[in-house]
Amino acid sequence: MNFGEAVRGARTERGISLTNLAKGLGVTKVYVSDVERGRRAPFNLIRIRQVSEILGCDPFHLYVLAVRSRGHVTLPTSDISEEQSRFAAELSYRWGDFSNDELSRLIGVLE
Repeated sequence: MNFGEAVRGARTERGISLTNLAKGLGVTKVYVSDVERGRRAPFNLIRIRQVSEILGCDPFHLYVLAVRSRGHVTLPTSDISEEQSRFAAELSYRWGDFSNDELSRLIGVLE
């Protein structure tokens, strides 16, 4: 399942129209439809949180699908601490060096 399919599935399962979701997000229904059909990139994290609140679904699951679709992660770093910046830089710099076991341990710490 991709991001758009997940949004459409949650929306239709809950009986929420494309128009009502678009109004809740402050966007056009064409934009939401394009995202659902994969014609536009997945929503950003702020919109994912809004969608999740409207649809009553897990924002993290949608975010993972969005990341897969985009092929990259963007971390805002302008208003974070020096330690947060260092952590983001370490993670990015060493990304390809982690084994599956190391990734599993990191995920465990974050959960």
